[in-house]
Parts: sequence; structure tokens; C-alpha cells
Amino acid sequence: MAGHELIERHLEVLAERLPGPVVEELADGLTATYEDQLKRLGDPEAAARAALADFGDADTITAAFVRLSPGRETALRMLVVGPIVGLSWGAAFIAGQEWAWRIPLLSRLAFGFMVGLVVLMLVIAVRARRYYRMVRLAALGGVGSVMVLDSVILGTVAMLLPPPSLLLILALTASVARIMLGARALPALIRLP
Repeated sequence: MAGHELIERHLEVLAERLPGPVVEELADGLTATYEDQLKRLGDPEAAARAALADFGDADTITAAFVRLSPGRETALRMLVVGPIVGLSWGAAFIAGQEWAWRIPLLSRLAFGFMVGLVVLMLVIAVRARRYYRMVRLAALGGVGSVMVLDSVILGTVAMLLPPPSLLLILALTASVARIMLGARALPALIRLP
């Protein structure tokens, strides 16, 4: 262990915010820095303060790891792609007069609510700065939900068999591409760093 109360408290804060393997590596580096400072300064308190000053505060360290996390990057991609896919579906529905489909109002409202919830999860994953796990879980929930919603809309279109159109084909393609983007990102979101 680090050997000083200040170092221990710093590592406890990092352990609350970052995954265990990351904290273990940071602990090794912080311990080595503390030991070097202790040899140089001879005073445990001064060595701990110098090591922490060299190493950086918990907020800065956490923000750096969160900024580079796969969850944040994936959520950002999904937020960029989402409106494009949504607009393609909107154009297909308007052109094909799909509002005449016999989909119950409750189902449409539930779908809209889920889209809003997905956007909220993805925004949390992009905006969070302090908790790596929260970013990871929000991104995982958002990406998984996007894949489910795209699958539901693809299944609904397959059941209703509307007349084919270029806009409908583009919307179908956009949803399939987004499902594939999510599927490609899932392994990095599931495994711990």
C-alpha cells in the first residue's frame, strides 16, 4: 500500500470513481512517486503532498479517464448518428403516409418515451465527468436500448409490409447500420477496462 494517509484517501476517492484495475495501476504509480519523494525529502507528510502534486488531483485524473472511455466515445457516436436515422425514418413515414398504420397510440407513446430515455442515457454518458462506471453503464444502457428500438421498428415494418420506397429502404439501412455500430461497441462496454 501507499504508506501515508493522504495517499490512501486519494486512492479511495479514485476507487469510488474508476474501475479496480485502473486504480491498481494508479496506486502503483502513486506509491512509487511517494517513495521517491520520501527518499528525496525525508519527511512523510511533505513526500505525500509532493507526490500528490506531481500525480494530480482526483478530479483531473478521473476526467481524463472518463474523457477517453469507450462508453463516452460510443455514446457520442450514437448521439451524432441518432438524428440522421430519426430523420430518415421521419421522411419515410411522411412520404409513405405511415400515420395511417394501425399502431395503437399507447405503443407509439411508449416508443417515444423510450427514445427520450435512450437520449437521456446517452447524454449522461457524454456529459458525466466524475464517475467512469456511470458513463459505462449509461452508454451500455443507451446502446442496448437503441439496438432494441431499431429492432422493434424493423420488426414492425416487416409485419406491416408497407409499399417499398427509396426513403423506406434508406431508413431500414440506417437502422441496420446503427444496430451494427452498437453491436461492434458492446464488447468494449461490457468488459471491464
